[in-house]
Parts: sequence; structure tokens; C-alpha cells
Amino acid sequence: MDPYLVPEDVATALSSLGFLAVAPAGPEGGGWLAVAQDDGARYVELHVLPAVLDDELARRLDLLRAVRHPHLSQLLDASQIAPGRIALLVEHVPGLTVAEIRAARVALTDGEGVTLAVPVLQALAALHDAGLVHGPVTASAVVVRPDGRPVLTDLRGAVLGSGSVDGDVRRWLSTLVALLPVAELDRLVVPPGGRTLRQLLEEALRADVEVDALIGSCFAVAEPEALHLPDAGALAGADLVRSAGRRALPTRAAPRPARGPRTWAIAAAAALVLAVGGWGVSHRTAGAVERPDPVAAAVALSHARGEVIAAGVPEALDDVEVPGGPAHRADVDLLASLRGRSVEGLDIEVRSAAPAGTSGSDVARVELRSAVTSHVVVGADGTRTRVEASPESAVVLELRWTDEGWRVWEVSPS
Repeated sequence: MDPYLVPEDVATALSSLGFLAVAPAGPEGGGWLAVAQDDGARYVELHVLPAVLDDELARRLDLLRAVRHPHLSQLLDASQIAPGRIALLVEHVPGLTVAEIRAARVALTDGEGVTLAVPVLQALAALHDAGLVHGPVTASAVVVRPDGRPVLTDLRGAVLGSGSVDGDVRRWLSTLVALLPVAELDRLVVPPGGRTLRQLLEEALRADVEVDALIGSCFAVAEPEALHLPDAGALAGADLVRSAGRRALPTRAAPRPARGPRTWAIAAAAALVLAVGGWGVSHRTAGAVERPDPVAAAVALSHARGEVIAAGVPEALDDVEVPGGPAHRADVDLLASLRGRSVEGLDIEVRSAAPAGTSGSDVARVELRSAVTSHVVVGADGTRTRVEASPESAVVLELRWTDEGWRVWEVSPS
């Protein structure tokens, strides 16, 4: 890269170690990727911190140098390269950040979430055992290597001491929750054991967090599952992009596994959508368009949505939800996350429905109190697991008027 773009103190520090800066790198582009001058296959990263090297910071650096963990990048060296500027020489971890992976695919399955959650919790525990804290654990601070191993790569907070043991864990749990299917969908397909990973993590966020117990609970919710990564070309390209300090990975859904014949499911979903008929589609009377009651439409569309999800036909969602809207994207994510499983007997039982707030001519908000009926989840290997009916809960459906009638735009907690 152009040597004039590399700060002089960074270039001097790297040169003294036998390295040459080749690109911006590190968390938020706050460092430099460097290659060994005598070995073009050996890379490190140099991260620059605005800090003064006092006795307390030197103590934390000594502690951090001694920490060794397979899911934590290693601090190789550290020094003051200019007044108020500390350089951390850090192991280079190739791969994609979790933020980049999530931008390129649908929400994580519970099994993938466990694969991601547990190693990072263990890495945080290693820091805590050493008397250090990490600070905010974002999706950009964790890199997934090409072999699928997640590694916590941001060491800046550990050096600065900007965090707390409890806060580190809670920030990571909050980051994980945002990577999982939205909460309202958890009621539709509950795994064996009765809880989803999102529910477990949200419960942990409301209580005192004990890491060892939380790790055990994660394994009880779901078996670890290999993270589905973008294809090799996208993986290599995104690593180059990350090293260059940019974010250019296109947003795209991950390929879905091949499904068997779904003629029966398509027919069932189509029949259900037709049954919505009078509520979802407008009537014409004497040349005028009569819009159906949005409250009744919300009830009918809720039933239709449950049937379409049970049938496993993403294309049929277009007849229930606004394509591309928040509810539609979330349900597409949910169907993709089933990965070979199917659902039998699922329905959304609406107990009550009423207008929620002021509605306009093209937008209506309806509060529904509903429960998911008992149903059976059929695994890819044919294993059948009965899921008991869920407790009643309240949500608000935002409907939007389209050329095809009322359609669900968004589902949110009441």
C-alpha cells in the first residue's frame, strides 16, 4: 500500500520488528495488517490505542501477554510508539467477523448460536480469571476462522480496563440475541426441552449471570452445530475487505438446503391463502373498493401465517405479508432455520383482537392475544417431537393496504 498512508510511528515500529504494513485492519479499522519482510506468508496486526503507558496499564499488559486461549487472539508484544499512543502487536486471525457473516445470511439457528456463544464465553472467562475485563463484545469483535472456530480479537478494552466481569458477559449475550430469530417467532417452533436459545439468553440477562451454569444451559437447549459460512470466494473476499478496513460484503440469504417434494405443502398453503379471501383481498361493490375490517383481517392473516409456516413454503408468505417487510424477512429467516425439519398441526389460536392506537386509511394496528397450539416437529431423520401449546401472549400486528388487500408488515410485542 502507499507508504504515505501509514503513520510514521506505526511504520517505524513495524520496521523495527521486521514487518511492513500492507492494509488497515483490526477492530473498526483501528490498526494495521502487516507482513513479515522475510516471509510473505506470516502476518500480524498492530492496533493503536490512545493511552499513556503508566504502571497500571503496564500491569494489565503483562497479565494479557500471559493469557493463552484458543478462542482469544494472542497479544504478542506492546510498546509506546509515541506520546499518548500505545501499539499492540496482535496475532492475525483470518476469516469473517460475526457481523459480516450475519449480513450475508439469515439468522443463526440455535445450534449455531451455541457454537458461537460458548467459546466466546470461555474466552471471556479466561480474561476474567487473569484479572482482566474486556469491555463491549460486539459482532465485529469476533472473527470466525475458515475452520469455523470463533475467536475474540479485540484486546483494546482488556488493556484499557474499560469494563466489568458482569458487563462483559451481558454485552456478549445482548450481541447474541440480535443474531437469533426475532422473539415473536420463538413461539412457533419450540425445540425439545421447551426453550429456545433466545429465551435462555434473555432470561440470563434478567438475572445474575454465572458463566459455567450458563454454558451448561446453552448445551441443554441445543446441540452445537457448525456455523454456516458464506462460500469460499465470499469468505476470502470479505477477509480482504476486512483487512482493508471496509465493509463491502453484499447482503444475501444463505443457500437453503435442498428440500424434498412439497406439492402437498404448496397446495395446503395455497388453500389457506384462498381461505383468507374476503379479509385479505378487497371487495368491489358497484365499481368502488370496499376495504375489509382490519381487525378481522388480522385474525385471518394470523391463522394463514401459522399454516404457511407449518407448511414450510416461503413463497406463500407473499400472500400473507408485505414482501420485504420486517415480518416477511423474519419469517423467511425462520423457514430457512428449520433446515430439513417440518411442523405438523401448528396453528395460531387467536383469543382476542382489538384496534391498537390510531390507524390510517393504508395502515392499521391490531393487538392480538394468541397462543400457538400443540404441534409436532419432525426432524430431518424422521424423529417426531411433540411441542406443548404455548402460553397466551400479546402482540401488535401492523397491517398495510396493498393492491392485494391487507397484508402484515410487522409484528411487535404489545
